[in-house]
Amino acid sequence: MTDHELRRAFAELAELRSDTEPVVTLYLDTHWSDEKQRERARVYVQEAVKRAIDHHIAHPQLDALRRTLGRVAKAAAERIEQEEVEVDRGLAVFACETLGLWRVLMSPRPFKSELCLDGRPHLLQLARLADDIEPAIVALVQADGAQLFEVALGAVVNEAKIVGVLPRPRGHGQEGGRVRGGARLTGGGTSAGGTYFEREQKNDRHFEEHVERVRREAVEVLVQLWDRDARAHVVLVGTAGAVASFERHLPERVRQRVLARLPRPPSQELSGGTLRRDLVREVVERVFEHERAAEAGEVEHAIGEALRGGLAVLGPEDVVLAVNERRVHRLILEEDFERSGWRCRNCGALGTTHDEVCSFCRGPLAFVEALGEELAGRVLAEDGEVEVVTHTNRLHSYAGVAALLRQAHANGLSGTPQPR
Repeated sequence: MTDHELRRAFAELAELRSDTEPVVTLYLDTHWSDEKQRERARVYVQEAVKRAIDHHIAHPQLDALRRTLGRVAKAAAERIEQEEVEVDRGLAVFACETLGLWRVLMSPRPFKSELCLDGRPHLLQLARLADDIEPAIVALVQADGAQLFEVALGAVVNEAKIVGVLPRPRGHGQEGGRVRGGARLTGGGTSAGGTYFEREQKNDRHFEEHVERVRREAVEVLVQLWDRDARAHVVLVGTAGAVASFERHLPERVRQRVLARLPRPPSQELSGGTLRRDLVREVVERVFEHERAAEAGEVEHAIGEALRGGLAVLGPEDVVLAVNERRVHRLILEEDFERSGWRCRNCGALGTTHDEVCSFCRGPLAFVEALGEELAGRVLAEDGEVEVVTHTNRLHSYAGVAALLRQAHANGLSGTPQPR
């Protein structure tokens, strides 16, 4: 799964809702090191499907639901029987026969195994994946050029190698020059020695100019890649001198996105083996650490903005109201946020308390078991963003949810849900 595929999946899945046959969402951890873990995954799917059928035994769409669950279980079984794939450590399946929905996604990071049946697809684990593994461009700087790797969702999705044939310094082991490894000079005197060293300096300058020219070409390719996605981090790998020389050619807008400079002997080749895997893994971990630090800053920003009376709200009640009014730019949820609510079958408004009728239009209510998923789906459907963060005492004191807003009130009608 590429970053583009993930964004497209968000756009499509967030729009879906079924009020008849439930939408089935399966997340499965497919990263196992032994047969016991593989067997646990197999047993989990079998038992989760059985529980889902038992729970919906009186559902009017039971036959369609059985077929959907059977298809999901088959897809999971096929993946479980396969050998482990380094870049496919998680499986996500979204299915509903009534909607004609069948979407299978593979993830480079494991998911928490979960089977859910609800009126809409559950997307929070996908949102967490997108947040944790932002795109990056890795430049392995070498004496003869650079190797570039585009890393998205923890996997290399594109690569380029920009190298030049290094000129052989003239005078080394050639006629009229110094014998390699020795000190003998031809020509018989000081004049020959001076001529040799002058030629040596000229050759060194020629060599350095050639190296710089090739590095500038590599920088041009890197900038072209970065301009396609300005969210990408840049990671430079190589000796301190080579990296510093390479970085001098970067434009300021790209230099500001340099996340890390990693030491690596420039002579080592990345040919798809252990070295390349280890490098990509290290880059992913650096991006992951950066995202965790950014999460903490995002939480503090939202809390500070809300307490100042700015464009942010805290707590389930105020966040639900803002979502109803379609004014949420970014939803911030703790990863362990668990709260239920209700949805009006008439106007679509959400609520946090289980009243008898909708407090807006007096319409009938439907129980929403996973309020966080409902909030996330609506925000994504409105081209908003969803940030899933680790448990923190600061956000938890506001029941684990906050939102940054586009505007203070939608059309000046505070408390009025917008039609859906």
